[in-house]
Amino acid sequence: MIIRRYLVREIFASQFGVLLVLILIAAAGQLVGEFSKVADGNMKAGTVMTLLGVYSLTLVPFIIPLALYLGILLALSRLYTTSELILLEACGYGPWRLFGPVLVVAMLMMLVQAAFTVWLSPWASFQDERLEKLSARSLSIEGIRPGRFITLPGGGGVIYVERINAERTRVFNVFARIRQGGEETVLVAESGHIEVRDNGDRYLVLTNGWRYDGRPAGSREMAIVRFQRHGLRMRPPTERDIHYHLRAVSSQTLWQQRHRPGYLSELQWRLASPLLCLALAILAIPLSRTSPRSGRYGRLVLAFVFYLVINNLMNVARAWLDAGKLPAAMGLWWVHAAVILLALLLLGGQLRHFRWKRK
Repeated sequence: MIIRRYLVREIFASQFGVLLVLILIAAAGQLVGEFSKVADGNMKAGTVMTLLGVYSLTLVPFIIPLALYLGILLALSRLYTTSELILLEACGYGPWRLFGPVLVVAMLMMLVQAAFTVWLSPWASFQDERLEKLSARSLSIEGIRPGRFITLPGGGGVIYVERINAERTRVFNVFARIRQGGEETVLVAESGHIEVRDNGDRYLVLTNGWRYDGRPAGSREMAIVRFQRHGLRMRPPTERDIHYHLRAVSSQTLWQQRHRPGYLSELQWRLASPLLCLALAILAIPLSRTSPRSGRYGRLVLAFVFYLVINNLMNVARAWLDAGKLPAAMGLWWVHAAVILLALLLLGGQLRHFRWKRK
């Protein structure tokens, strides 16, 4: 019992460290991406931290299996290199006795992973897409960078400004190309700014410029208008304009509409992810066995190659399920069976070696 508690504590400590490092790396990369969107004028600066917090919840289901896998590998490898497990084996504590503490940690992480994949992650993905797309559709000029072409939200055109004042309230030498209903409008103006009316409507107001209206593809019909002041109403964002990805659909909806294309594979992916934690935890037991002379990270590269292969097999199985090449009953479960079978074969070889040394 004391040995089991010690092993569980070591595995938990190692996994927590790996999990924290992976989350920080992924969050830092996402933060850079969000600020680049602000710099390009595709997002409001005030929504960056909110989106980062929501996005962090969507990262956890992808990180937990890898953190559990690496945590077990690092913890047990360290115990092998310090000869602690070697001494336990000499006392009869064979490799099969490692299943107990490893399964305790794996079962707990399976429950956490299931909570994220089935409930928390879809909710966070829904909020992430909603906040990001609504923010993109209601941009002001706060994120516009002078001297660069900015794509308007929804692919409605592009806008270019030569310079912007220090208060970032007015732009100068504006060029805009807008596509609406098969027609194309080109606007050239000396300056522009955003106005918000009492009813909440937002307008892009351009001053002292020209407007060119016509149809593309070589049409000769063209209207040219000179204006002193021209306002373009920016349609307020609505949730009906947002097309959500499958990752943002609730698990209950996926089950109710599992006959629709892609819904069943997304549901199986969410259910298969917790089982992947168990399969990887079992595989980590034989892969963690390291000779004291080979160093703590002797098999870490090999173990990481195994993880990449398993992850690719999961993606291939999902693609085959979407394409109808695999029956729904088979789904993604054959990958878990293959991983557990491989782990048992490796562990069986170690058990035979252990029994031979005992004799």
